[in-house]
Amino acid sequence: MKGRVATKLKVKLGAGHPNSTAEHEIEIGSPASGADAGETHCRLDSESPIRANWVRIAPGRYSILLGNRSYEVHVTPAPGADGAREYSVKVGSDLYRVELHDPRAWKGHRASEHKGPQDVSAPMPGKVVKVLVDEGDEVQDGQGLLVIEAMKMQNELRSPRAGRVERIYATEGAGVETGAPLVRLASL
Repeated sequence: MKGRVATKLKVKLGAGHPNSTAEHEIEIGSPASGADAGETHCRLDSESPIRANWVRIAPGRYSILLGNRSYEVHVTPAPGADGAREYSVKVGSDLYRVELHDPRAWKGHRASEHKGPQDVSAPMPGKVVKVLVDEGDEVQDGQGLLVIEAMKMQNELRSPRAGRVERIYATEGAGVETGAPLVRLASL
């Protein structure tokens, strides 16, 4: 998937017996946001990448071509917890319980309860378009810190809590990778 923006997700897959689950890591090349069809590459665990073509037939219903095999897939979302997204996925006559964990999602305690210095990191690879704060600025919970462009969309990253900008690692125009520290917040 060289040269492509990819998302890595942890997946818990359950089929048949409620206690039978398998955990996998899946890497998916990012399709166009809001698209109803497309082509991407995906990789399960450490296997070789495989090309996937898909089209949304109806809400929650997809036709997917993986390699040379065609699948009709029905996806029904279920409310998740702790950063997980849960789905009921029917492929042919087989029903699976799928739970996705995005490693970019916030884990643990709430950011507003965090004491001491805290780095705000890039949630995805992209380019820093604008830094909205200066070192020493006091910021409020939810205040914009900087703007990152990823997949032709600009995303404003906001402060997870009130604090003082202790350090700015990012520079305008620079590329960043997922998880790269951008801004360090100190307690007020």
